[in-house]
Amino acid sequence: MRKISTVVALLLAASLAFAGGSSDAKKETKAQTFTLRVTNTLPLDHPMNKGLQKLADGVKERTGGNVTIQLFPNSQLGGNAEMVEGVQLGTIDMCNQFAGAFANYVPEIEVLAEAFLFTSEDHLFKALNGKPGEILAGALRAKGFEPLGYFFGGSRSLMNNVRPINSPADLKGLKIRTIGTPITLEGINKMGAIATPMSQADVYSALEQKVIDGWENSPTTLYTLKLHEVTKYVSYTKHFMTPDLLTISVKTWNKLPDDYKKIIKEEALKATEFERSLWNTNEAEIVKNLVAAGVKFNEVSDIKAFQTATAPMWDAYEAKYKNGLIKAVLDAR
Repeated sequence: MRKISTVVALLLAASLAFAGGSSDAKKETKAQTFTLRVTNTLPLDHPMNKGLQKLADGVKERTGGNVTIQLFPNSQLGGNAEMVEGVQLGTIDMCNQFAGAFANYVPEIEVLAEAFLFTSEDHLFKALNGKPGEILAGALRAKGFEPLGYFFGGSRSLMNNVRPINSPADLKGLKIRTIGTPITLEGINKMGAIATPMSQADVYSALEQKVIDGWENSPTTLYTLKLHEVTKYVSYTKHFMTPDLLTISVKTWNKLPDDYKKIIKEEALKATEFERSLWNTNEAEIVKNLVAAGVKFNEVSDIKAFQTATAPMWDAYEAKYKNGLIKAVLDAR
């Protein structure tokens, strides 16, 4: 009888120990924490960084503080090329960046930087939420980028310190900074300028020292980066309506539990929708502030000449990739 009692006691003790171990494992899983770094080239008060802060706040709250997203704005972790490379390698967890900047890794994404391809914000996001977006998501994942969504960056126009731009002839001889990817460089060159690749962090001093004559971006970015202090003219070419891709490294993504992934995806959607509404509310007021600061704006009188000059790039894209993306984008109008 004593032997039976002893065996029962040992079995009971073992089962309790196993149960305790199982409970500890569950606690350990629940307590698993992650700190993710997200970066871009923009100042903290830019709409995209306000969107990232909303993402960080939402993720922190819903994971009980187990996932923290730290913001590193203003090129703190490197310029355009460095941050994209860092996310691809997994040395940087997340970034939001001009989608064309990913073309060195995912050439298909050049479609988002085709000049004059998108006719409106609604057209752009209808495409991104449809077949074109699905094709690009697959291509991004294959190269190490898990797409979380797209921030709206408005439309990009020409900005310079020499003269208002009304036709391609007005750009002759002007060095215009753009992101150093083939599609953006080609687009600006075809428009008539001398496309000059440069990190965003270097643009202020380059304009100040007359290393470049101008650059291209949105009024919001012009204002939030304080580049209106060294920019005289904005000509509304609205040549690129390229969004900023918000992405997380696949190497980081694969480390996260599925429930955290779901939360991050859902909060990223809220953040991008918030940023879009913020952008549209702010830009009209920002233009007023820029005009008051002395920046001169002009509508472009011969915009068709720019569109004609860049149109062959659409056919060249389709001939190169044969993926039907140009047609899919046009069908989304």
